[in-house]
Amino acid sequence: MNIKKLRINHIAVWVVILLQQGVDLVWYGLLRNKWMQLLAKQAIDFEATSVFAYVVSIAGEIAACYVTAWVFTKLNIDNLRDGVLLAALLWVGYTFFPLAQTDLFSLRPIELSLINGGGVLADALVCGAMLGAWRKYEDAQ
Repeated sequence: MNIKKLRINHIAVWVVILLQQGVDLVWYGLLRNKWMQLLAKQAIDFEATSVFAYVVSIAGEIAACYVTAWVFTKLNIDNLRDGVLLAALLWVGYTFFPLAQTDLFSLRPIELSLINGGGVLADALVCGAMLGAWRKYEDAQ
């Protein structure tokens, strides 16, 4: 008897990582002015942004996508709905409230948490949807 066992779909993971770059570009493109206002910064302040910031950003998305894919294999998440739901639940517990807590205790407005956290949520939903729907199986005996 063959039992289908989920495995990480590396192609889907890398497609998600590329999509997330676009999601982030659109998200912060739309909210750029409000985001800078909440940070009390101007566009010129970001001209000297270090390459390291981009490396950390991409590395974080790679890590998040692979961790999500691994969790999906362990919990047998094999559809879009469950993928999106789990991604959203993980975001609430592990991203939004810790981010809001840090911002509020750092005397930053909650709106900043909503913008930054919202970008992470958009990435998580794309990841959850894609990895939930684009599954890959291995045959296990």
